[in-house]
Amino acid sequence: MSRHLKVASLLFTQAHLSGEPNAREAVLRGTRESLNSVAGLGLDLVVTSESIEALAQNVEQAEDPARPGSLLQTYMEFAARERCHVAGSVKLRVGGRVHNSAAFISPKGDFLGAYHKTYLTSSEIQEGLTPGKGPVIVDASWGRLGGAICFDLNFDELRLGYAALRPDLIVFPSMYHGGFMQKIWAYSCRAFFVSALYFEGGGILDPLGEPLALTDCYNFAAIARINLDRAVLHLDFNRAKFPEILRKYREEVRIVIPPNLAPAILYSESEKRSAMDIVREFDLKLLDHYFEESAAANARARA
Repeated sequence: MSRHLKVASLLFTQAHLSGEPNAREAVLRGTRESLNSVAGLGLDLVVTSESIEALAQNVEQAEDPARPGSLLQTYMEFAARERCHVAGSVKLRVGGRVHNSAAFISPKGDFLGAYHKTYLTSSEIQEGLTPGKGPVIVDASWGRLGGAICFDLNFDELRLGYAALRPDLIVFPSMYHGGFMQKIWAYSCRAFFVSALYFEGGGILDPLGEPLALTDCYNFAAIARINLDRAVLHLDFNRAKFPEILRKYREEVRIVIPPNLAPAILYSESEKRSAMDIVREFDLKLLDHYFEESAAANARARA
């Protein structure tokens, strides 16, 4: 059945404060203002940029999830007031170690968990940060939520670890855009990908890496309504069945075919049936199953 949610990525607009003596208070104030700019929009998830922890905290100012400081309290208060999830950039102190983290906050303002940046830069290690241990999945009220931060995007081991865990959505608070790497992560993990950056061009990608909404010089928040009830298919053996599916279910189904790639996403827009119900009804072949069968057939042909 359809699982719609409204997602926002916030552009960090205070990069000019780097190195300034009043950066911490200015960034905290700016973070509250940025969050308030999307208040009242009925959002289900808001993602903030890694620049916040970089400019607003040093290692000594890392926050304990059990005793939230100014930054965690900002995220928690907004989440509770707006009844939405927040994936907020913050330095966290856990078990005596400090991490560059994405803190996951529930619509009640509770701390659900955190992803700790797995691949720190050398300067972060010298600063005293500790790398995380790999992929983390948090069960949000609407689905499976994972995270990656900045430099992480360059490491295949982390991406493949997430692909095996089948997240619905991956957040990417960052001070690095990643370019086509964002698309690779979305496609490889078959997940929506939400980046929050300190320059324009962050936003929301669908599970085939197609942009749904991006920040730019006029839009400091990228906002999109997405549907997590999806099936990623290959066009082979499936495309001929699409007209019959569309005729039968009309507005209760949506099929998106991006250019030049060969897969498609089938979304159920109905409360009566899921995307996988339609897959089973029409004997459609999932993209991953198609690749697995093709690899096995080639292995047999080589024997």
